[in-house]
Amino acid sequence: MGNDAFVHIAKKKYSKKMIETLLQMMDYKKCGEVFYCGNDAEYKYFSGIRVWQCDEDESEVVYWIRTQAFASGYDIKKQNDTIRYLKKYCQANFESDIGKNRYFETGRLIKGAESGCYFAIQNLDNHFSLLSHSLSKYPDDVEAEKSFVEFGLPTPSSFNANVYLSYLCSLIEEFFRATYIALLRYSDKKERILNMKFSPYDMADISEGKKTVEEVYARTLSFQNIKKVTSNFKTLNSKIDISKPLKEPYHKRRESLYEQMDKILERRHGMIHRIEIDLNYSTQELEKDIKDVKVALKRVYLYICKQYRWEPEEIII
Repeated sequence: MGNDAFVHIAKKKYSKKMIETLLQMMDYKKCGEVFYCGNDAEYKYFSGIRVWQCDEDESEVVYWIRTQAFASGYDIKKQNDTIRYLKKYCQANFESDIGKNRYFETGRLIKGAESGCYFAIQNLDNHFSLLSHSLSKYPDDVEAEKSFVEFGLPTPSSFNANVYLSYLCSLIEEFFRATYIALLRYSDKKERILNMKFSPYDMADISEGKKTVEEVYARTLSFQNIKKVTSNFKTLNSKIDISKPLKEPYHKRRESLYEQMDKILERRHGMIHRIEIDLNYSTQELEKDIKDVKVALKRVYLYICKQYRWEPEEIII
């Protein structure tokens, strides 16, 4: 699913080279046969915009301009602008998903830290889907395998759960790190926080545009411990207490989401650093943790929006 538009350009009047030059002037980069625009430092583009030639006959050439269904307002705006410029400078006509010569509705235009914090959580959607899909491919333990526990060995189910838990923890870390980077990039405390020396390797990556200063700095911080995560954000903004939304009541349970996140991260540490496999941790337990982690991350996102007085975006994970 996505937002599709097809632009028809008279072949006799406008060459392929001229059209491609026009796309490059609009900041598109050619990747094989596809032109792509979407990498920016302001968190404007989420899905990005893709343009490629999809049809051709004796009289005309047709270009397909596409954004994903979850495109941001700026993605759609860029898509509309691209269609508009091709229509103007190539005397083209087009049809979109909503009709002939009809442009898409742009929606809200957000960028900067507000958009960056949204991207931090929404970018995890495919990763959560991959994790859940992969887990569904593993059958439950057969009766003979259940006896492994008596010999101090993990069953296939508990082994898989422990291994896949590390991936879940990576998603937790990525969310907090990406959120931190977005807030740091636009923080008025940035100069004070970034007062440190970077390694020559990091400086080279920064110089070549492979990493930003904020990304390099964030890699020096730990996001593998919920207490450290809370401390990192408080240093960035003393009014932000990540633990607060996680400690609020959840389904009348005694254990808060904060405590659960702490337990999840610690279980991963035991496996990664000491090869400790929790024999009682099953696929069913992991599926429950995945569900609760999604709730926890959404709570943090909504909490940050509230602190900065942003209108929350719809989260699909």
